[in-house]
This record gives sequence, structure tokens and C-alpha cells, in this order.
Amino acid sequence: MRSRRPLGVVLVAVLLASCGGRPGVTVTIGGDVVSMALGSTSEGTVCSTSIGDAFPQTVPLTTVRSAPPLTLHFEAGQGPSEIRGAIYDVDAPAASGGPDEEFSVAGRTGSYEARSVIAGRTYRVLVNVRWSFVVTRGEETHLFEVRLEPR
Repeated sequence: MRSRRPLGVVLVAVLLASCGGRPGVTVTIGGDVVSMALGSTSEGTVCSTSIGDAFPQTVPLTTVRSAPPLTLHFEAGQGPSEIRGAIYDVDAPAASGGPDEEFSVAGRTGSYEARSVIAGRTYRVLVNVRWSFVVTRGEETHLFEVRLEPR
């Protein structure tokens, strides 16, 4: 008779892995890590979902001395299926109130070259990470501001 112990060990390992925390995301520009504020989170299972909104009062500003275009690099922990984002011009907002630019990066790591960012203006960047594990799923949204200055 064969033992069921290996199957049980695998199931326990999968469940423990899926009960981990949110994967988080790191954004770098030119190799420098960008400070961000947590904007919101959602976590759920098939039985329940919890949502939290932080409404940050201050959003960290990163000044980058570089020529356009601005390249954002993303690296998230385990589990993300997509990293989405939006870029808003703080100094000259769009008449529609919407973002100047939206982007999407498949998987947990990748880069995006921002087309709308020009030197001398401040932009607010929203980064949303969707993730899922075996029995849990969720999203987390981070915010930061960036200002591109000529060298």
C-alpha cells in the first residue's frame, strides 16, 4: 500500500504559499528605487473580500535628471499576473480629468517607456498590481510623483 504522505506534504506547501502576504512592487528609474505611498489594497478568497483605501495625504516626489523618454522599471514579488498604471500631469491636468497615459506590463517584471512625460513638469504615477495565488487573489495600488529635469 502506497503512502499518501507525499501528497499531503505538497498540499500543505501549496496552501502555505498561497497564504503569504501581498507581493508588493518596486519601481526604479535609472537604477534608483522610487519611494511610493500605498493607495489601496484588496484581498479575497472565494468566500470573502476585504478592501482598504489609504488616501495618502502626501505622495513622495522623485526628481530625475535625464533626457526624455522616462523609463519606469517594475519588479513585483511572487504571484502578480499584471502591473497596470496611469500617468497624470500635475502641472497641466488633462481637460477630461483622466490620465495622460496608461500602461500595462504582463507578469511580475518589466519596463515601460513613458511617452507623455516632458522635462520641467511634475507627474503623478499610479501603479496597480494584480495578483493571485492558489486560494487568494487581490490588488494593491501605489502612488508616487516624478519630475523630469534636464541634465
